[in-house]
Amino acid sequence: MKRLKKLINHKLVQGCKFFGGRNNLGRITVRHRGCIIKRNNYIVDYKRSLINLSSIILYTRLIPKHSSAVALILYENGLFSFILNSNNLLKGKVITCNYFKNLSLGTYIPLHKAPYGTTVYNVELKLGFGGQIARSAGTFVKILNRFPNKYNKLLIQLKSGEQYLLNRNCGATLGIASNINHWLRNWKKANMSKKLGYRSSVRGIAMNPVDHPHGGRTNGGRPSVSPTGIIAKGKKTRHKKISNKVIFKRKNKIK
Repeated sequence: MKRLKKLINHKLVQGCKFFGGRNNLGRITVRHRGCIIKRNNYIVDYKRSLINLSSIILYTRLIPKHSSAVALILYENGLFSFILNSNNLLKGKVITCNYFKNLSLGTYIPLHKAPYGTTVYNVELKLGFGGQIARSAGTFVKILNRFPNKYNKLLIQLKSGEQYLLNRNCGATLGIASNINHWLRNWKKANMSKKLGYRSSVRGIAMNPVDHPHGGRTNGGRPSVSPTGIIAKGKKTRHKKISNKVIFKRKNKIK
């Protein structure tokens, strides 16, 4: 077992660098980052490259940078891989890939093979890019409708209520992402968050006027802003513009 773990760690686990919120010039561009404990970067297969082979789950575990658990699987041809684990899939379960006969939990299939109302996760937005959405703990996407006469598109709905039109051949995994109780976890101490790389912050109103726009104990008079004067509340957070050809229905109506 030790030799097996060494072999897996050599190929599927790499060292991870942490820059503490600094850019290539050494200047802090993201505040309140640092003091993180040493951790590794696990190579997770979001594409399921070997989709025609059955596999067995050797063990499941939580890894850094992922809220959902991953599973180490062994394919029929002897290759190992880390995949995003589905809820209720435990050690020793066999994941079949023959989706023409049965659709079992944890199978990676094209979206058009899944029935209406099926919940899937690790969904591709662009064909061949691997899973891009619904990868966090407890997340899923619901299949609503198919449009075979409309450029072979398929309609899905996110948990936010937003609806997307995707290529019918995009891949997804059947089920719900594991670790659904992740949002209930309480870190209890600030030191636990500090080990994850999140340093404690100071309120702007507790600073001096030269350090923050809210400094000097002056309540009111202006909206909440960042130290550089950018509005902190109510500003749109979506930076990448998604084409209207993809979004079928937005979660909020644009006035």
